[in-house]
Amino acid sequence: MNWYRAHPWLGILAAFLFLLAGCSKEEVVDANKPFTLPGADKVLTALQAKDYEGTVTALADVKSKVTEKDVTEYRRLRVKVTDQLVAEMGDSEAAKEAYRAIGLMETGR
Repeated sequence: MNWYRAHPWLGILAAFLFLLAGCSKEEVVDANKPFTLPGADKVLTALQAKDYEGTVTALADVKSKVTEKDVTEYRRLRVKVTDQLVAEMGDSEAAKEAYRAIGLMETGR
């Protein structure tokens, strides 16, 4: 008796796994890779100086210049900024406002 006749669900599972293996084209992004977007250095400098208004303004400027090929890097920059803002929200009302502003900027409201 063949294994695929005795356990038909194994054949289905094997076929499904082969399909999943072929569909996995997700790009792996290195979180420590330096940013090459024009203006990203201004965003990071303002963030490091805790100039949250400047951070939001610089991020909006970067977003306005993002091309289709730069979307992944822009998202990585935005995540870095928002993660830092979330970490500082407990101590700073300005960080909360900057986080809200970025959220509004991303939703287009």
